[in-house]
Amino acid sequence: MNKHEAMMAYFKPIVEEITGEPLEFNFSSTAPEGVALMTEYSDRYVRRYVHGGGIKAYGFRIIWTKAYSTDHDDLNLEAMSFAQDFMDAIELKNKSENFPKFPENCSVQRIEVLQNMPNLAGINEAQSLARYQIPGQIIYFESED
Repeated sequence: MNKHEAMMAYFKPIVEEITGEPLEFNFSSTAPEGVALMTEYSDRYVRRYVHGGGIKAYGFRIIWTKAYSTDHDDLNLEAMSFAQDFMDAIELKNKSENFPKFPENCSVQRIEVLQNMPNLAGINEAQSLARYQIPGQIIYFESED
């Protein structure tokens, strides 16, 4: 299993449990309740070792589409709460050291969310939809086998 497949296998059950929706890979649907795992970078060195290998980062974003409202209701607040719940789920997985199963020459050290709240990435006024995103990264050691 490569790193991308490991990330999909890791996030798919989380997304299905929280949203009941399938997880897309590197494609963000405009359908309401759509959720996608978008890769940012992989194999970026954070620290290289002279004996070979090093600490690397795998960057990603979780993007989802939710209905939004311009009325004085709680719809937007509910969307933000949903995002916060997702971030909390990632933090809990990190604390319990429940990490993606990267290839055998890799040892995942942590999964982290890169900010303290989700971003509103944009809105589609015609369909009353908003896109939110959570940036994160996996920090791992990879040997040069």
